Amino acid sequence: MKPRIGITYTYNPGEAGRVNDNARAYVDSVEAAGGDAVLLENDASRAREALRGIDGLILSGGADVEPQRYGEPIHEKTQASNPARDDFEIALARLARERGVPTLCVCRGLQVANVAFGGTIVQDLASEMSEHYTLHHQQVREDGEERTTAVEAHAVEVEPRSALANLLGTVRFATNSMHHQAVRAVAPALRAVAWTSDGVIEALDAEFEHPFFYAVQWHPEELLEDPISRKLFGGLVEASRKSAGATSR
Repeated sequence: MKPRIGITYTYNPGEAGRVNDNARAYVDSVEAAGGDAVLLENDASRAREALRGIDGLILSGGADVEPQRYGEPIHEKTQASNPARDDFEIALARLARERGVPTLCVCRGLQVANVAFGGTIVQDLASEMSEHYTLHHQQVREDGEERTTAVEAHAVEVEPRSALANLLGTVRFATNSMHHQAVRAVAPALRAVAWTSDGVIEALDAEFEHPFFYAVQWHPEELLEDPISRKLFGGLVEASRKSAGATSR
């Protein structure tokens, strides 16, 4: 039986459980890795129930996390938050840690996990880095229009002795970049293990015991044929298969 991989995402009212443009690439990546994608409704009151129905979890990309959740006033460049999704994903991150559910956190998902465990966020890299903002992490065209294709935009350097380096089998690779926020203070339960040349954190490893818990700032789901992406999604599906076979939730 294929392991069931729960995917969080943003949807319009009445569309929970339907594949839309926000979820499609994640669904395709999970299915290509041999998993069965399950789209999750943003309902924090049912977080425990949601975890009982899946074998693995993806906290996906999306809008910015509400700054009050990490103790900061809102920046003028911070996007409007989705309180229901914030509540649900923060609850899921904590429960997935507690219950050992294999988890992959992508872009916003990395930031959610960091906030859930006590970390903070840089609300707008371009504003804070000023003249040092040279890599254009939001991937925009020269005319300022946001790119619609997730091309490989910059290199990521990974700590050689990290769990992530072990999973990926490499310590340097090119990938995409589609974010304007990033980790500031790393949560005590996590550890920064990858960076771009300008010092922006690109990945976090878990400092707690867990079968599979990785958080990346780039978007591997947009690079379906990329070997790094295949290792992330393949690793999640394999860990979820083992977890499903070892225990019943």
